[in-house]
Amino acid sequence: MKPDTELVIFDVQDNGIASLTLNRPNAMNALNLPLMIQFEETFYKAEADPAVKAIVIRGAGKFFVAGADIKFFIQKIQEKNFSDIIAFTRKASELFLAIENCKKTTIAILDGLSLGGGSELALSCQAIISTDKGSMAFPETAIGIYPGLGGMPRLAGKIGHALAKYYVFTGKTISASDAKELGMVDHLVSSDDLEETITQLVLKGEQKEEKKFLLPERFKDIDTFFSNVDFNELIKGNHTADAEPSFAQSIIKILGKKAPIALKMANDIIDLQKGKTNKDAIEIELAHLEEIFSTQDALEGLSSAGKRKPNYIGK
Repeated sequence: MKPDTELVIFDVQDNGIASLTLNRPNAMNALNLPLMIQFEETFYKAEADPAVKAIVIRGAGKFFVAGADIKFFIQKIQEKNFSDIIAFTRKASELFLAIENCKKTTIAILDGLSLGGGSELALSCQAIISTDKGSMAFPETAIGIYPGLGGMPRLAGKIGHALAKYYVFTGKTISASDAKELGMVDHLVSSDDLEETITQLVLKGEQKEEKKFLLPERFKDIDTFFSNVDFNELIKGNHTADAEPSFAQSIIKILGKKAPIALKMANDIIDLQKGKTNKDAIEIELAHLEEIFSTQDALEGLSSAGKRKPNYIGK
């Protein structure tokens, strides 16, 4: 394979650790169809190799993965070809499920920014090792859509549904230190200690203790607010939950900049996903893809991303 078409660099070390490096650094390693095809091929190759003990997923350059390739979505919306969007999303979702359920340890390395689908990929791995350069975020509602690769149920499974709504609705960045405190990141290390941490994690095997999640004190007010607030009132600029007025107004201000249909659908989907397996929860996301991508707001949000302020009309 020519270097310029090697979108996933595959390497197996003598210690049995396979490394899959997503290699579109000039596009922040955004997930497009050619990359996904190579990603799928190399992952299943590593999974089938008896010499491989663990599969480590990285991003080339300064980023992990900055979500799915927006240009693909814009093109398909303009063509009204929603079946290709659904097929691409299903392909990625099924790969992420395979990564989650792999019999070999799967590890995401967050040594840079991840957004949207990149954060969803990281959460599908059985372990996450991060440096202080790592971060996660779910900015989809700011561009007219919702997280559609299993990020919502996996996030809710880690930190609870209320806090998951907070991060999905606001798009707030989750720093590596916050992610570690919330139990989303397993190891927070320096760049110099990354490789040794990977090796030690693999040598120990999957010996994670099932610990009851205890929400850190400083997140409790956010959790309480999103547990009790009436969502329909919140997006109208009102709130019924007891909260510090300045905090409630800051949330209302943030949500006022998001796509209202995307917010409502994200809220409804998270509610529907409660109590479901990740596999079934992802089917709920897939079932609403055509509905969200056929909105005028989705095209407006995706087209304006990184260029200008979107003008959402709620249609």
